[in-house]
Amino acid sequence: MLYNRELSWLSFNERVMQEAQDKSVPLIQRLRFLGIYSNNQDEFFKVRVANLERLDKKKKEKDKKLSGNLTSLELQRKVSEKVCESQKEFENTYTQILDEMVSHHIYVVHENALDENEKQFCRQYFSEKISPLLVPLMLRKSVRLPYLQDERIYHAVKMVNKNSTKNNRYAIIEIPHNSLSPRFIVLPSPNDNTRIIFIDDIIRLCLDDIFFTSVTERSYNGLICEVSIFERILSRSEINQLYNGGKGLKLN
Repeated sequence: MLYNRELSWLSFNERVMQEAQDKSVPLIQRLRFLGIYSNNQDEFFKVRVANLERLDKKKKEKDKKLSGNLTSLELQRKVSEKVCESQKEFENTYTQILDEMVSHHIYVVHENALDENEKQFCRQYFSEKISPLLVPLMLRKSVRLPYLQDERIYHAVKMVNKNSTKNNRYAIIEIPHNSLSPRFIVLPSPNDNTRIIFIDDIIRLCLDDIFFTSVTERSYNGLICEVSIFERILSRSEINQLYNGGKGLKLN
């Protein structure tokens, strides 16, 4: 019996993660292997899972047996199970690498683990380097959701009005990632320790400087990953219609 190619591809990507688990590999390389694994997973969902969804929506293709004697829906369930298991392994591997980095006096910290000097540094860095690059998008019922670009990381923020218990507000902030604003920032340290913080956490620390009329209650990070269900690149007008029309497109 043939082994399904989608499940086989996921097994291949698991072998990439095994390189990240190999303690004979330098730590920086192990982190890079985790990055490769993560990028591979994104591409897998954008192309291969999208194709399975397309098959499942076509009546003639819905019950057709694919390699491995599985229908598209059955395969999607198996893919989901395998991906969930792999994601747990990914998180465990990342945690193990972080623990090993500590033994080399390298710490990845978040905004709640900063001392006062580090907070001051982060706020100044935010004011000088990050703030000019940010364009917060306020979400309102009367305004359609703006177009969010593929492969970009966004901050979703929930805010509570200081003067009212009602009318919670929501916003989206694109996390800048370019030569002017690297994803990781090395904090100043007076000793031999190296402390690193994500730019995401600096923005989270300074949310009150962005939305100064409200109290930020919660915030979440997320990567936009557009699924390629149309098997071709969409035109800008089609993308705008998909995002703003609300009724989708009928494609030939």
